[in-house]
Amino acid sequence: MGTVRHYLPADLAACGAVFCNAFSCEPWNENWSQEIAERRIAELTGTALSVSYVYEYQGQILGFAAGRTVTYLYGKEYVIDEFCISADMQGKGIGSAMMQQITAELIAAGFAGIVLNTTKGYPSERFYLKNGFVQNEAMITMYRTLEK
Repeated sequence: MGTVRHYLPADLAACGAVFCNAFSCEPWNENWSQEIAERRIAELTGTALSVSYVYEYQGQILGFAAGRTVTYLYGKEYVIDEFCISADMQGKGIGSAMMQQITAELIAAGFAGIVLNTTKGYPSERFYLKNGFVQNEAMITMYRTLEK
């Protein structure tokens, strides 16, 4: 099987391709260009507090997680901003292997928790529930579209 390692700036193009591939399929059907995906990933991975990972198998990146560390009342939390696996590799345990490795590293570093947003009813919700996440009924995600 592959390995989970920290993201490097040289991984940008490969992670952009994984991102475009993963989110172009059901149920997301999003039309990301390589350029916009790379810009998003560069923004997420280019800050002092970013901590990101890739899943690599035989020199090919098949998945990545982009996140950041934040301080909260109970200690450091890891906020996952993006987590994706190439569409043709989903359901093969790669995401769970990544999540297990990330979790182990965060526990060893003394983190208090992992936080993320996902879409209700999508396969990602089932994935996160399977990997030990729970819904926080006291929290909601809110969004405001800005129009001119």
